[in-house]
Amino acid sequence: MTTAQPARSWMPRWVVPSPAVDLWTLVVPLVVVWLFSAFASSVSQSAAIDLSYALANLMIVVGMWTFIGNSGVLSFGHIAFVAVGAWTMSLLTISPVVKASVMPELFPWLSGAAVAPLIALVIAAAVGGLLALVSGLALMRLHGLEAGIATFALLGLVVQVLTYWSSVGPKSGQSMTGIPQSFDLQTTLLITLVVITIAWTYGKSRSARMLRASRESVVAAPGSGIRITLHRVVAFALSGALAAIGGAVWAQTNRVVQASQFSLDFTFTTMAMLVIGGMLSLWGAVVGTLLISTLDHVLGLLEGGLHMGGVIVSLPAGSRLIVVAAVLVVVLILRPSGITGGREARWPLRPQNPFASSLPGVK
Repeated sequence: MTTAQPARSWMPRWVVPSPAVDLWTLVVPLVVVWLFSAFASSVSQSAAIDLSYALANLMIVVGMWTFIGNSGVLSFGHIAFVAVGAWTMSLLTISPVVKASVMPELFPWLSGAAVAPLIALVIAAAVGGLLALVSGLALMRLHGLEAGIATFALLGLVVQVLTYWSSVGPKSGQSMTGIPQSFDLQTTLLITLVVITIAWTYGKSRSARMLRASRESVVAAPGSGIRITLHRVVAFALSGALAAIGGAVWAQTNRVVQASQFSLDFTFTTMAMLVIGGMLSLWGAVVGTLLISTLDHVLGLLEGGLHMGGVIVSLPAGSRLIVVAAVLVVVLILRPSGITGGREARWPLRPQNPFASSLPGVK
């Protein structure tokens, strides 16, 4: 009898160092985001404006992935850190003269504060990370649905404080205006690439690997010596800082900030971006955000009436959330793990197995 030989793949076999394969999972998202930005900014002025919002959302979603993707715990409260980052950036960059007229009841040390935009961005990240650290010490002891509900309560608490405490913001129902747009599109893109790199670097750390082990089995992990609460708090604090950076850039782009903007709609949109792309991978966070951002731009054009061959095609106002919700439902039914399957970007060439020659039937 002859042993059947396995079919040979047409793809070449190369000996690829493991660090190069790991680095590929960072290079691909960075290049894709850069190419997407270059294309969108050249299409039209409206596309360039929407691109700034897309990059801000990407930072927020990447921040959410840093915790949710590695821990497996759903968090509905990350928009709280986005709000804190936007609030901090606004209060530190708005002119003291404008703050005195728009927000006369501010604490004196906030009323006279004025720093450079990049310094304000760092402070916003620190404030968001500190809030996540302090709240995470209590919330990260919870598991499953309880943890998700607790993070949602955190969002409600932060929004209520920002709405009614006039010593740290405008009066209820009013907006912060006069926010200078200090970051151009190139700077926003650079900040986004840095945020992605930070999240990727954490994902390769020992703490993240242990957190992913607890994600697979929250019961077996403590038996292996993994301190689940500690690693969750670390991831939660870092993700809060990254989400706050996204919120600060969003405030610079929008130039008007109000507590009611950080509501369930914002939470649903960013969560949909992560789930549709694949919540277990950084690549999924990037793909989902860019896909939904593109869809949102097209739907915005249709809501305003789009001329196509002499015919005006339009959609009713408010169609964006309906379409995004429908896409989310379809993806959850057909591909529950997201478009990327929860996997990182794959190395295109299959590496040579160094033990292949010793296996029976392999030459």
